Amino acid sequence: MARPRSEDRRNAILMATTELIAEQGLGAPTAAIAKRAGVPNGSIFTYFKTKTDLLNVLYIELSREMTDTVLARMPAGDDIRAQFHHLWETWTSWGAANLSKRRVQTLLNVSDLVTEQNRNTAYEYADAVYELFRRASARGALRNSPTRYIGGLVHGLAETTMDFIVRNPRKAQQFREAGFEAAWRMLN
Repeated sequence: MARPRSEDRRNAILMATTELIAEQGLGAPTAAIAKRAGVPNGSIFTYFKTKTDLLNVLYIELSREMTDTVLARMPAGDDIRAQFHHLWETWTSWGAANLSKRRVQTLLNVSDLVTEQNRNTAYEYADAVYELFRRASARGALRNSPTRYIGGLVHGLAETTMDFIVRNPRKAQQFREAGFEAAWRMLN
């Protein structure tokens, strides 16, 4: 009889996967992941059919965590600049504070292992973020551009800002504000 699945074990596997991929890349072996998670190697496949399945679930989990973070306590109303500023502050703070998760997200974003269906699931989950990008760019030079393209441009500015924050934390707020102004002007 198979053991019932444990949410704690599943989360330990996802956390260990994040840590090892951040350290070793996408080739991190499942045996090392199991060891780091404190579970038998075969347990990984109780929760995830394959390593590719594990990576796709991790991609969705990290995308949702970041989306939930940036949307939490989003200012209500029609002030697009205030909403975008909130998104920018929380996004760059999350990314600078979660280097391993950010590194893994970057690797998974460019990996062929993540399915198009899971990419679409992550985009759909983040639709409120993309709607904010659409509203912010409605009158600017990017107004006729695909929303995912606009998101990619904003993402590039956010990544650069986070890199500078990590390298020089004493100037974090200066970099956040400069990055925000650059992103806002690009959108408008």
